[in-house]
Order: sequence, then C-alpha cells, then structure tokens
Amino acid sequence: MIEIIDNLPDDVLNSLDLSEGIDVKFKGIKNVIIGGMGGSAIGGDIAKYYASQYGNLPIEVVRDYELPNYANEETLLICISYSGNTEETISLYKKGKKKKTQIFVITSNGALEDISKKEKTPFILIPKGYAPRCAIAYLFFPVLKILEKSEIIEVKQKDIKEVVSVLKEGKESAKKWAGELSLKLKEKFPFVYSEERFAPVAKRLVTQINENSKSLAHFATFPELDHNEIVGWENPKEIMKRFFIITMRSNSESERMRKRIDITIELIKELAGEVTSIFADGDSYLANIFSFIQKGDYLSYFLSQNYGVDPYPVKRIDELKRRMSE
Repeated sequence: MIEIIDNLPDDVLNSLDLSEGIDVKFKGIKNVIIGGMGGSAIGGDIAKYYASQYGNLPIEVVRDYELPNYANEETLLICISYSGNTEETISLYKKGKKKKTQIFVITSNGALEDISKKEKTPFILIPKGYAPRCAIAYLFFPVLKILEKSEIIEVKQKDIKEVVSVLKEGKESAKKWAGELSLKLKEKFPFVYSEERFAPVAKRLVTQINENSKSLAHFATFPELDHNEIVGWENPKEIMKRFFIITMRSNSESERMRKRIDITIELIKELAGEVTSIFADGDSYLANIFSFIQKGDYLSYFLSQNYGVDPYPVKRIDELKRRMSE
C-alpha cells in the first residue's frame, strides 16, 4: 500500500497523459451528473467542487441506483466504476440510457466496459490492479478532461503543474508528519473538520481511515458544523477525551473563515482529547486538494500499521457484495 501512495505523483502524470487521449466533446449540456460509489465517487466530488469555482454548469454526484428526475438529453452522465461491476453505477447507466442522457464511462474493465463497447458509448479504460481508493488520480483527471473538452469548466494548467510539484516536493515531509500523528491517533476517534470546499478530501480522509486503518472516523464542515455540531461537544463525557479533532487548513482561507475556525477550536478544544491540523501545501485549490489527499493517505496507512492490520483487504465489503449477488 505505501508504494502506491508513494507513486501518487507519477499516477497524476500518467492519468494526465491518459486523459489527453479523450477526443469526445459533448454538446448542448445543461447539467452534469457524476455517478459512482465509494472510492470511485471521490473523483466526482472533487470535480464538483472544482467546477463550482471554475465552471458554468451545476454538477451533482449521485451515490445511488436512481437518477434525479430532471436527467434528460441535456444531461451529461459520467459513470465511474473502477471495477466496472458496481451494481448501483450500472443501474445509473441503464437509467441514463432510458432518459437519453449523454453518457461517458470511466472504468478499468468489467460489465461497464462490455456494455459501453456493445452500445458504442464513449469510455476510457484506466489501469487495472488498484484498489479503487488508490486510483484517485485515474478517477479524477479524466473527469476534468471531459468537462474541459465539453467547455463546462476552464482548467488552469498552472494549477495542474503545481499539483505535481507539490506532491513530489512534499512526499517525505508528508510521510514524517503522518507517521508521527498516527502514533497519537491510535485508540482515538478522529473528528475531521474542514471548510465546505474541502469536503471531498475530509470525506476521503475519513473513508481512508475506515478502509485502510479499519477504524471509525467522522467529518463535518465549516460553517455548517457551527450551527449544530458545536453544541454537541458536551456529552457523552466519559468518552469525549477519546475524540481527536483534526482541522484541515490552507493559506487560501478567507479572513472570516480563519476567524471562525480559530474561535470554534478555542470553544471546544478543552472538551476533546487532542486537537491538531493538517496544513495543505501549494497555492491553488487543486494543489491543496491533492496535498490533503497525500497526507491523509499516508496517515491512514501508518495508522493501519499501528493497529497491526493489513490496509489493503476490505473483507466486509467483499462479503456484502457476495451476499448481494446471491
């Protein structure tokens, strides 16, 4: 697993090269739906938030069997399933065909590849051999390219270059930081707090801790958590000292947001067991995103080692899928 995390900068470069081969341009699009589950959906989440800053159309990420009622021939439906066999995503594909949506598929093989070939649906094959959560670069940059070619977003090339440089230059310090923090996190319950715009990577950190570390975790976002969750820091008192708050911070925080986060932590820090922060490297939103991903992935890996568990297998997910297929 750690070798895969080490290779994230190369995966970004390779996924960018692969994405250059996409020669499809969708026209007449009024809205975008990105369908996927688990690790395959996180790329859609990042694209949604990136597009909210640099795009001109609404994007919705659907983790379900059903499409929204508004989906029609003016909808671009991007179906993402690393395995190609995710039943919810296959369902979205079929529903999208019935609604005459314009469809693009991202997969490594499986039923979605077969259906796409048979029905002449545009698709891209990404490399096999990864766990879906480890293929984040291949599950995000093709989405970005499709949206760019269809003139739905404007991609700043300097931001892409910064992603690569930040990942390469920050790798060793990220590993050192993650290794040290993972020792403090053992037998604790992480509460990950981020700005709303970083919700995808806060969610990813939590799900990486779930899958890699085989441990529970929770996330919430500012400013919403200041309208509800902040009040909950009173009970149950007997376990609250086991809660470990991790805030996700960046140099691009607005003054108002910085003040809000600082005050919130001041109000609750004595109630939690411990408080720390992950600081994103880089100046651009995209560089911040991938810096958080790199640091969070290392943290989940080292925490898995502290718990003495293999980060790769996800036995309960596999067993659930087996039973669902019966």
